[in-house]
Amino acid sequence: MQFRVKTTIASAVLLSLTGGAALADGMVSLKDTPAPAAPSWSGLYFGGSIGYGRNDSKNNYHDSDGDRSSVSEDANGGLVSLVWGIDCMLRDRIVVGAFVDFDWSDIDRGFDGNEMTIDRSVNIGARLGYLITENTLLFATAGYSRAHFDNGGWWDFNNADGFGATLPGKGSVDFNGYFIGGGAETRLGASNFFLRGEVRYAKYDEEVTNAGTFAGVTYVDKEDPELWTGRLGVVYKLGRGEGPFADGSREVDTVKVANYTGIDVAKDAWAIYSGTVFALNGDFSRSGFVARSLGVYAEYDYEGGSPLTQFDAKDRSIDAMLGYMHYFGDVSAIVYLGMEIRDVDISPNDPTNDVRGTETGFKVAVEIETEGEGPLYYSFDGSYSTAFDSFFALGRVGYNAQRYVIGPEGAFYSDEGDWSARVGAFTKIPFTLRSMPSELTVHGGYQFIDEDDNGTNGGIGSTRAGGEGAYGGAMVKFLF
Repeated sequence: MQFRVKTTIASAVLLSLTGGAALADGMVSLKDTPAPAAPSWSGLYFGGSIGYGRNDSKNNYHDSDGDRSSVSEDANGGLVSLVWGIDCMLRDRIVVGAFVDFDWSDIDRGFDGNEMTIDRSVNIGARLGYLITENTLLFATAGYSRAHFDNGGWWDFNNADGFGATLPGKGSVDFNGYFIGGGAETRLGASNFFLRGEVRYAKYDEEVTNAGTFAGVTYVDKEDPELWTGRLGVVYKLGRGEGPFADGSREVDTVKVANYTGIDVAKDAWAIYSGTVFALNGDFSRSGFVARSLGVYAEYDYEGGSPLTQFDAKDRSIDAMLGYMHYFGDVSAIVYLGMEIRDVDISPNDPTNDVRGTETGFKVAVEIETEGEGPLYYSFDGSYSTAFDSFFALGRVGYNAQRYVIGPEGAFYSDEGDWSARVGAFTKIPFTLRSMPSELTVHGGYQFIDEDDNGTNGGIGSTRAGGEGAYGGAMVKFLF
């Protein structure tokens, strides 16, 4: 018996530009087989989470005149994390493991023009756990942490600090330290998905943020930070026969995870992206909850300002979203709710561009797509994020020839009111890679931009969608 595999993955077009809604895809089919055995606690896993962080720091100042001060400072904000790890079960209830995770965050203090932001960190650690039931683990963690602090004027000295001139601090500083923490992890139903919650404390070494000599006085300013974080997320564990410590043989199973990677190119802009979508009920072919995490890296350039200046931008974002997928006959509908963190660095700084710096946003997305065997294919994707007031919409209509889908597409994208629109075509071609269901999507067309912007939002074409002209890209996805 064959069934349609609903993958709820990201569409090939504009995902790299928006971090937008995922698009279901009903082209790939697999053999229906019995449910897998319960997953082993030994093996590989990966996942994503959302959370909140609080930074407490001591600002320590001294100079050659003998002046000294120590001031307490704090910062707060959200974070999104990705984790990869491996566990090994010892005896009946003891689990040990190692992991690495990356946090993208918007933990900041101050205000625009005078702020400091913790925008990312990497953590390498180990954990020791005890199984209170066969499906629930209590654990402790410890390891190394490296956090990136970005200066937006907070570490600068100016007249208000008693100096006769602005004395700029370091543009950014990487702080190194250790972390300790603890949490719990429990299996969701009979699937290979686990809900994980964790609280951590990180202590970093003191680092110099501003130093020099002014009017014959040598000064040194340092930050001595610590960071509390809490996170809640979902991890997927490779089942029995899928991990290096697992027992049994691997069998073809229902699709539980979709992974996709792609590239998008337009005039004066390019982007790469990668994401993962999880069926939390263990089967994309049935209605149920889904979760996803998507990361995007883009670079673009534009002209603006007076006198006319060339600006180069790096635009990075990541989201973590929970959704529910429901089927109405041959049509699927999904609603996502979640959180996005986006960081935009512009060189040189463009104060007229509202899309710069780091923002944490609430995000909502909706998607509708046909899933039947009929010749007519259609889909709609839409999303909104409060991070830079971003809108995204994508519509497609196509001919479903079973071996491929082909047809026209249209899309709209807006950041802080600065918009772009696309008209083009797409095709989706399924294939199998080492028995793994896969699909290639190719798209292209023409992009229109907001020519009435007149430089009031950073100049014409000042978004990662790029300038007016041709666009194109490709995406490949794998199901397992």
